[in-house]
Amino acid sequence: MEHTQYSIGVITNLNGPSMQDLQAMAARHDIQFEQITFTHIDLADFASSALVQKICSYDIVYYRTGMRGPIIKELSYILRQKNIPYINGVARHAYMHQKTRQSLLAGRYGIPQPKSIYVGGFNYARVREVLGDTFVIKPDDGSKGNGVALIHSSEELEAFRAHKKKDAYLYQEFIEGADEYRVYTLGNKGVASYKKIPSKNDFRANLHTGGQIVPTEEKYKDMLLDFGGLVAEKFGADISGVDILLQNGKPLFLELNWQPGWEKLDAVAGSNYCRDTLQYILNKAHHHYTRDH
Repeated sequence: MEHTQYSIGVITNLNGPSMQDLQAMAARHDIQFEQITFTHIDLADFASSALVQKICSYDIVYYRTGMRGPIIKELSYILRQKNIPYINGVARHAYMHQKTRQSLLAGRYGIPQPKSIYVGGFNYARVREVLGDTFVIKPDDGSKGNGVALIHSSEELEAFRAHKKKDAYLYQEFIEGADEYRVYTLGNKGVASYKKIPSKNDFRANLHTGGQIVPTEEKYKDMLLDFGGLVAEKFGADISGVDILLQNGKPLFLELNWQPGWEKLDAVAGSNYCRDTLQYILNKAHHHYTRDH
């Protein structure tokens, strides 16, 4: 592994399998790599707080989860002022974690996607006029398939509303028979992928809802990697997981995950995404500090 002299700070309060993989990989190569956690954020003295001083002590910072909105925007400003490179700088897209924002950006760049609409409230007749009798409802800010449902009637939508856990939702066309894939990206390139298979009792193909993953068919690999790389490039994502529907051999953008987990990825895809991710971070640091020399 190259450029191992650079120190890496990762902002996250979670220590899941992917984070543990990165820590173990860094340790094997004697890379200074540390998880930065927080219990509270001091707003009035943010720039001089112990948290920000700790973050700024690293050569490169990887935002993985935790702070969003105005806080991450201010942190990005401080890092730019101190000339510290930053991975997944979502501050330039203030609402990038929201699916509505992602759908709008996909539309801006002409990226094909299922028909998606915003409707204030839970009006089945209004949604039905655009998307038909059956459609998908998903929380504007969510992950792992949580809160996503397939709606067939006004009664189902009303039942969903009665138990909703989020304030804002996106309505999306349901494309029956389409296959779902995940493409993992580094920079502007798709580097690994797999196919997502839903369980028999759930239309969602997420692992957390009982889905499975299998290798991507050879005939689709290059096309899907290129499509995922295009999405990452337009969205400005360094490290991401891009969910894609394949309808009649043509890709449709579903959403981009800024902090993807990669459990089981390497075994299915024959990749080494953890190592490639760590090398990508080191390469970005090296390019940043040597580009003017």
